[in-house]
Amino acid sequence: MAGVFLEIIFDAADLAESGIEGRDEIEDPLEERLSDLDLGEVSGGGSGSGSVITDVEINDEQELDKALSVICQVLRKLHVPPSTVITRHKPRKINYQIYD
Repeated sequence: MAGVFLEIIFDAADLAESGIEGRDEIEDPLEERLSDLDLGEVSGGGSGSGSVITDVEINDEQELDKALSVICQVLRKLHVPPSTVITRHKPRKINYQIYD
C-alpha cells in the first residue's frame, strides 16, 4: 500500500480575494472529510512567495481518484479560487484542476 503526496497550491492574492483568510479554513474541513473516509490526511503546509500550500497525504495509490474527487468537492464547496491547483510530484509532476 503505497501512499501519495499532494500539494494544493493557492495564489495568496486570489485566496484573500475569495474571502478565505487562512489555511485553517481550508485544512480543517479537508482533514475532517479525508479522515472520515479513511483516505488520508492534511500533513502540513506553508505560505510565502505569493503562494499558500496545503500538503495532503493519501493513504493508498489505489484510492487516489476517489481522494482527488473528495478534495475537489471540499474545495469547490469552500469556493476556493479557480487558480488553485493540486500537484503530484512523483513519479512525475501532474497538475489537477479543481474546476472543470
